[in-house]
Amino acid sequence: MISVTRSLARRGIRDLRPFIHRPSCVSIGRSLTTARTSTSDPSKNFRLVGFLAVSLIFAAAGIHVWESSTSEPSLAPSGKTFDFKIRFPAGVQTYTFPLKSDAEIEAMLHENETSERIRRLGNPVIRWDRNWVGSNEPCEDRSAVDMIPRGPGAKHDHRGTGQAVASKVEEGSRDIMMFSVLDGHAGDATSKLLASSLHPTIGLALASLQAGHGPVMRVYGLKAWSSLFHPFAWMGKASWTPDNVILSIQHAFLQLDENICQTPIRLLSSVSTSTTSSPQTTFSSPTQEFLTMAGPADSGSCAITTVVDAENDDLYVALAGDCRAVAGWQDGDGNWRCDVLTEDQMGETPREVERIRSEHPASERDMVIRGGRVQGGLQPTRAFGDAVYKWTSQEYNAVATAFQSEGEKARSQRPGNLTPPYVTAKPEVTYRKITPINGEMLRFVIMATDGRESNPSQPSCPIIDGLTVWDCLTSEEATLLVASHISHRTHSDISKTDLPKLFRLLPQPKDRLYPAEDLPGSGSRSSGSWVFEDDDNAATHLIRNSIAGADRVRRGELLSLTGKITRRVRDDVTVTVVFFGEQLG
Repeated sequence: MISVTRSLARRGIRDLRPFIHRPSCVSIGRSLTTARTSTSDPSKNFRLVGFLAVSLIFAAAGIHVWESSTSEPSLAPSGKTFDFKIRFPAGVQTYTFPLKSDAEIEAMLHENETSERIRRLGNPVIRWDRNWVGSNEPCEDRSAVDMIPRGPGAKHDHRGTGQAVASKVEEGSRDIMMFSVLDGHAGDATSKLLASSLHPTIGLALASLQAGHGPVMRVYGLKAWSSLFHPFAWMGKASWTPDNVILSIQHAFLQLDENICQTPIRLLSSVSTSTTSSPQTTFSSPTQEFLTMAGPADSGSCAITTVVDAENDDLYVALAGDCRAVAGWQDGDGNWRCDVLTEDQMGETPREVERIRSEHPASERDMVIRGGRVQGGLQPTRAFGDAVYKWTSQEYNAVATAFQSEGEKARSQRPGNLTPPYVTAKPEVTYRKITPINGEMLRFVIMATDGRESNPSQPSCPIIDGLTVWDCLTSEEATLLVASHISHRTHSDISKTDLPKLFRLLPQPKDRLYPAEDLPGSGSRSSGSWVFEDDDNAATHLIRNSIAGADRVRRGELLSLTGKITRRVRDDVTVTVVFFGEQLG
């Protein structure tokens, strides 16, 4: 057991077993033997899951309070300067910046990259790469990678003389792996909290499901107990089906978001009865503690999570917000297929616009989405936190008063807050078999933040393209870039019209998800070239190409921008690429 934990730690993977209490009879991790809960009373199990989820919120918030960041000294500058023009509503303004050297640019592209191989027989994941390049200070993006190495259960529960057989089971054949990319906005409090609490919360929900209990959906204090009356809730191991896993993931997202948004409301009573601490006091006042706990509710974060279930050969991708996931499949003839796993959830997405309008009175139809944004403010339509779009006006006013008592200002609530919530953290979950019957092979899944500007008070209209992924690369282009990266990391520049000829992409379905952009090498996607500059990390390869492709001068300028103006041109960007199947070179 110790060797497994140490092995995970060496590979940079957090072992979630300490976060999850094992129900009796069924396990979701071999080491979970220190605490046991009865499976005879579902309500106790649900209360335990809820209590542990709330505990995770407080523990992660404590880390958020005390965690400090350090910065590495930069390399010597090139000594050159350049002018950079930005278009504002009032006109074009020119700024002058020092130009970073090539060595500085390369250091910036590589300093945050990580890549780990998964050498566990039976686990379909063979490697993951990730990287991020910041714009905000601190960076508002986060990411997480976790593993639950489940012990023998329904399919490998050998007893007596069968123990010898159990010992031969491939060690990774029952693993659950989770990968998340978190796109924060209005600060990093929400994304930082999610990085440490989202996967444990999902793990708790899956542990409850594995024990035979269906999810109890909780939405902002309202419980839907209907799942208690579903037959699968009393059928033990048979409850683990794709539909129920999807419900459990959705339940985990909603429960965690409820804890984030409702914790400040529950703490208001302690603030109203407290007295402000004196300047000489070394301990925080209840109001100061309240502000800390309210941070993740005041800020917001989109989230995309991929869950790999090795035992059942299943892949789940959950999205709340405007991140995106794309899968790359390869057939027996070497052709590639781009499988867009998620649809951007924004105020410009037709399906999202209709969904939100249907959830509110007809009198608000023209108000809930204005200018492609929720109530004219927030661009993503689903997110964790962003409680100003979820609280009632009475709740918001009480929270804002508590902020003001400490000289702080809460985010402003939008006008016309009549029937909240207007934003939800309920994810859309996509399901795929990892090994489909059509003979295709899943080679990789790309997850990335969108890079769009989410604050309408800071309009971004740069003369040249900013640093993004899904704003500068289409889903199909990203698929071809990773496919070609698998074949050769180093190559002379390849024109955007030639890459689809070298790596054939199968036709896309007629009903493409929003946004359905021009295919690689055609129309608006035909100008320019791609670079292959020996990046070992596929996430770095994608980020590099999202920064103006083969235009190295533009890349150098974009990454040389400093100060607050940077945020008007480019956003934080985070990419995770998960590889499946055959070992890579």
